[in-house]
Amino acid sequence: MTKKTLTIKGYEFCTPKFAGDKQFEHVYDYELMDLLFASILKLDKSTRKYKNDTVSINLGDFKQSSDANIVEGHFITARHGRRQTQIDIDTQDEIGTIEKHHGVENRVYFMLDRRTGLLLVQEDFNKVFTRKLLHTFLHSHKELIYPYIDEYNKINKEKPLVIHKRSCYRLVNLKPINFIEKLKEFKKIKTATLTLDSTTEKKAIDVSKMLDAELDNNGIDEYDLEIKIKNKSGMAMVKVFEKYFESIIEQQKYDSYAIEGELENGKQKKITPDTITRDFYDSVNHNSNGEPSMEDIFKAMTKVISRNNPLSGKLATPNSTMVGENSDVERAIQEKILQRQQDSTSQQETS
Repeated sequence: MTKKTLTIKGYEFCTPKFAGDKQFEHVYDYELMDLLFASILKLDKSTRKYKNDTVSINLGDFKQSSDANIVEGHFITARHGRRQTQIDIDTQDEIGTIEKHHGVENRVYFMLDRRTGLLLVQEDFNKVFTRKLLHTFLHSHKELIYPYIDEYNKINKEKPLVIHKRSCYRLVNLKPINFIEKLKEFKKIKTATLTLDSTTEKKAIDVSKMLDAELDNNGIDEYDLEIKIKNKSGMAMVKVFEKYFESIIEQQKYDSYAIEGELENGKQKKITPDTITRDFYDSVNHNSNGEPSMEDIFKAMTKVISRNNPLSGKLATPNSTMVGENSDVERAIQEKILQRQQDSTSQQETS
């Protein structure tokens, strides 16, 4: 076993409710999403998949974790669409062929916090998993839980609270953290980059006067100016760059900026205001095949949910009555599942 840094991607589920002229947008009621995932899992594996021309995603598992407030599972992702030759990396000999409709399976583990809708997803080795792909996958199956939505609306009609089927859930990226806050996560700064675009009056800025004149003399009058500051001191310099960037951000002197360096976990990273996302990092064991420990992954995710939850304080819909166990709803959902199975079988027989 070797320890390696694992990146965990964070997303947010919301389950909006509407009450006349009042809307509850930033709420999470776990029953709806639990039921959607559980209903999808009841479909045959081939029926529940989603695929396009190049990638596929499937739900491999969804179950209660050791913590009553958390559910866990894994997605299955693969790339396909192009015939490829497999080779032995050491000998470079051909050992097989991956056909267009074949792919290499990868398990992507996830956890979902029932209190807040925080979804944590292991970074996908295949680079297939995205928020948009998961949203498309869930959207392709959401009709399975329409009987639940009908029953919820009936139970809560006097309040009134309504779930609209077209927007029964939302999946969004977590709000990005502030650039300066992200900069504080660095252990060492390698370079800082400042950019002036072609619309900036560069002659008014001292640092570009000489270069501007030189370019003008050579017939170059439309350009972006990029200034790269390299840290050659051998020191971390994080506090120094933090103070410097606070100053230039306040002055709004540059059109864009970036920092490249080493994070506290040893990972090399480059950040700009547009690319900062709410990722989490932890050190987990990997076996001799390069596979991370599932137990360590879930421990790392549980730690984020319980100690570092960015959605802490988010509430469920006030005065909402959940459906709970309901045999009529369960029967109606099961009928939809059976119909989907039959439709899928018919399509495969005719294709």
